[in-house]
Amino acid sequence: MNLLTAARLAVLLVFAAACGCRGELESDHQRVTLEHTLVGQLLLPPGVGSRGVEVLVKTSPSGGEPRTTWVLFDDQGFFRHTFREPLTSVTVTAGSEVHGVGAQDLPVVNQAGQIDMGVIDLRDRLKRHRLMVRAADGKPSGEVRVAMFSGPPPVGPYGEPVSLGSGQFPPITMGSEMEWLVPQEVQGVYFLAERPAGPGRGLDWRSGQQSLFGPFTSVELPTELIVE
Repeated sequence: MNLLTAARLAVLLVFAAACGCRGELESDHQRVTLEHTLVGQLLLPPGVGSRGVEVLVKTSPSGGEPRTTWVLFDDQGFFRHTFREPLTSVTVTAGSEVHGVGAQDLPVVNQAGQIDMGVIDLRDRLKRHRLMVRAADGKPSGEVRVAMFSGPPPVGPYGEPVSLGSGQFPPITMGSEMEWLVPQEVQGVYFLAERPAGPGRGLDWRSGQQSLFGPFTSVELPTELIVE
């Protein structure tokens, strides 16, 4: 190899390395810009915990089916979740929808890469309701999970009942009093109580016997759930 050929080869290698680095940087930049963090705060009536309030975010994966993500919020109502897919809606529910923002009305991504929903004040839209959960006479006590629905609980593709076996529905000890936040005016509220299928707890919880209560209006909510 003569000196001219070697020099040309060296230039090509440097150029290729530079292109590779730039391509890597562009790829990293694209990856970062695809990520955006949803932030905001819920203002709820006084009390502790979510009490049936949920933040549901729908996204539209490229080439995939739309999906819904349940976003946790802390005791001060702050929520934060990072997505790598376009958001199509943000909905807050308490049995039924109490706040919703579609894709066209979502805030734009700010310089920090955040979609800031600001403060969502629900204090005038929700009221507190307390009820006792206890076992029916002759039935074992233990723990149950309880969920609130607007309308009958959903079923699976083969008609199977919805499962409450997730962190979304923390275990409740029989004989305990629960507090829920419900809309000021609502029709067709249902409560679903589910026993575990076995002795496991936490992530090992499996759907067991279920007891369905309802429908109720906002003025005739039960004060007690008696679980079979």
